[in-house]
Amino acid sequence: MRAAENLGRFTVAHLSVHAPSRSFDGHRFHIKVDRQLASAAEGRGQFVEHGIPRKGFAFGGQQLADRVFLVARIRWTWHLQRPRFRAAAVSASASELADHQSGARLSTLLSPNEAWDIDLVVSYGRPYWPNPGGSLRDNARLEPLSNDAGLWLTATSYHRSQTNYPTPELLCPRLPRPGEEPNRITGGGPGPDGVGGMYWFVETITARELTEATIASRADAES
Repeated sequence: MRAAENLGRFTVAHLSVHAPSRSFDGHRFHIKVDRQLASAAEGRGQFVEHGIPRKGFAFGGQQLADRVFLVARIRWTWHLQRPRFRAAAVSASASELADHQSGARLSTLLSPNEAWDIDLVVSYGRPYWPNPGGSLRDNARLEPLSNDAGLWLTATSYHRSQTNYPTPELLCPRLPRPGEEPNRITGGGPGPDGVGGMYWFVETITARELTEATIASRADAES
């Protein structure tokens, strides 16, 4: 069972969820990067920077109940809706959904310092919804997925205050300063619980000058 994280229209990393097998006891959650696609994205001028080992980065997920784990949180910050960053935020049209897929879009404005989250939960035996009544009332569910190993993947949409539910500090690049060019960016990494918790993906706005400085610094280090 896999969920992809995209740079533009090209998938460079994926989140995998595996049940127990002959290779390992217990489930396995991990992130891997397709290095060929990452190199191709860099060749098109996109910014790609990661420290994920070649065999992937494994983590435990945040346990919510017996054999139920919050695996990942996908977050979009309110900066993506701010008028001053609109040109940078609107970088592509929405993806087309196939007959076997379901999706959701944000059609309301976020309040300052609010975020839109999609929480991905993996459970054994049957789908699990962290807030069953509220998610039904708010139409906040995406259709669940299952595999032959008996694992279920559910996705629930939330609006959250970043004051009460802060984004991990390392996934909060600074905003553009006066005179700098805004740039849309997606980052990923573990939260405060490290490998024992969930994995975060955060899409927000930063300065192009910051990403270019990172690329230049990496080139200097490799020379």
